[in-house]
Amino acid sequence: MIFDAEALPDDWFDERRFDVCVIGSGPAGLTLARKLAAEGKRVALMEGGGTEISWDSEELYEGDTVGADYWPLTAARKRFFGGSSNCWSGVCLELDAHDFEKLPHHPWSGWPIAKTDLDPYREETDAILVLPPERAPPHTLFPNGTERFIQFDLRQSSGVLLGERYRDEIEASPNLELYLHANLVDLRLDDRLQRVTTGVFRRFERPEPFSVRADVFALCLGGLENPRFLLNASSQLPFGIGNQHDLVGRFFSEHPHQEVGTVLLAEPMRNREVYAPAPDFIKQAEILNIALLCTPETRQYALPNELVRSAACRADFLRRLTEALHGMPLVCSEGGIQAYFEQWRQPEQMLTARLDIAAEQALNPSSRVRLGEETDRFGQRRIALDWRFSEIDFHTVRTAALAFGRLLAERDVGRLKLADWLLDESGAFPGPDEARAGGPHHMCTTRMSDDPRRGVVDRNCRVHGMDNLYIGGSSVFATGGHANPTYTIVQLALRLADHLAITA
Repeated sequence: MIFDAEALPDDWFDERRFDVCVIGSGPAGLTLARKLAAEGKRVALMEGGGTEISWDSEELYEGDTVGADYWPLTAARKRFFGGSSNCWSGVCLELDAHDFEKLPHHPWSGWPIAKTDLDPYREETDAILVLPPERAPPHTLFPNGTERFIQFDLRQSSGVLLGERYRDEIEASPNLELYLHANLVDLRLDDRLQRVTTGVFRRFERPEPFSVRADVFALCLGGLENPRFLLNASSQLPFGIGNQHDLVGRFFSEHPHQEVGTVLLAEPMRNREVYAPAPDFIKQAEILNIALLCTPETRQYALPNELVRSAACRADFLRRLTEALHGMPLVCSEGGIQAYFEQWRQPEQMLTARLDIAAEQALNPSSRVRLGEETDRFGQRRIALDWRFSEIDFHTVRTAALAFGRLLAERDVGRLKLADWLLDESGAFPGPDEARAGGPHHMCTTRMSDDPRRGVVDRNCRVHGMDNLYIGGSSVFATGGHANPTYTIVQLALRLADHLAITA
């Protein structure tokens, strides 16, 4: 059933009590709520926006970037039913088994669970995200394989808009109630300050707050908003809920996406090939995980698209307007009207390829989501994102790119010309004006650890020190690997649903 909180009478929730209140309807919240309802639990799914995008809702995502250059905080996040699946590219990839293991050269690494704890949810996750069967990747560059790099393939979802896909199911569900325009502003705790008793919500058009009671609460607001809310929830705990060790918001991690060079090929290459360092090479070279994407320069640029790109990349207003319409950052480092004409003039591009990376970022406690001084319409302090890199981040990219270039030369299949920024001794990544700064993937800000001095949630995603508060989404990732996070987000939500089906 679907309700608009704006239209409900003031006493609507007086006699209602739920088994679980899930807050946020993106991939994590939607998956969790659907699975719990199917298990017979009475679930309230609270969404701050409506069924379509609106400025009133999107404006609440505004904030400041006070660290490394980053995308505007309203980019690649959508605050309406379906969450950021409304602007998700659909690329899916699992974390590697070694992503869950501790690395000697990365002090904060290691999960309290293993990949085998998530593997039982693969089939269900594939169905939820409407994924094609896995396929063997093409082996053009290294047909006999390599010791230092493992080739893999990406899968593409054909069911990207999860809100649209599952709306009819929710409308027909007897156990699941979706409430739109319900913006969480506080969680009230019991006298022991260890259990959530009610969630307090606000609407856009009506000033009166309303409260929802449940046995269990689950925050599924996203990698930036989960820590933002916990830090703002200071009405009873001065430093915020779950923040007794000053860890909420720390370890903000991304997947830096950058072009690292051009490959001159000995033979034409028709398909993109993707590689990652083998676990032994990661330990030997003391690097992190990283994906290297080798893409032949045979991309077909369309004239209307490239005219828009060229114009928008030269005018700040047009750029922001284009990003708002598409829900994704505009990439100005490729394409454009010049690229459109060059594709017809340079048939020799069949023998060139672009090498890009999507890299794991080291956990850095100084890289964090903080609160700024400015408040939104509901009195919640806005985000001040302090994104920071570590030396190992640049070392990982340079080391992996150089090793891949050496491999191309050793096999005599090509030569790699490194991007100038990788040769710069400053060891700095380009900003978003020169290349894609990040996924945008927001991870690790309420990271998972069985030790409350190393993480915000335990292995079951329960907030340390709280009896009935759980967190879903990529903020609970203990490390990020190089994989796009949505697949793992859904797996973790299904695992949490199984846990709550028994305990809630």
